[in-house]
Amino acid sequence: MSGQVQAQIAAGDAAVQAAYSAFIRHTQACAPCRTEGKDCETAAGLRQGWRDARAAVAA
Repeated sequence: MSGQVQAQIAAGDAAVQAAYSAFIRHTQACAPCRTEGKDCETAAGLRQGWRDARAAVAA
């Protein structure tokens, strides 16, 4: 693999990790997410962002 391909893979992986971390940090800090056992609107958007990032890497 060339350096450019490895850099693209690393960037995709970093985007997925950043999106997942944002989702997890939010759900840990958000009282409705913790107490109601379901995603609030913000968490739902963060979860979708994580899914979109994973889909972009898989494509």
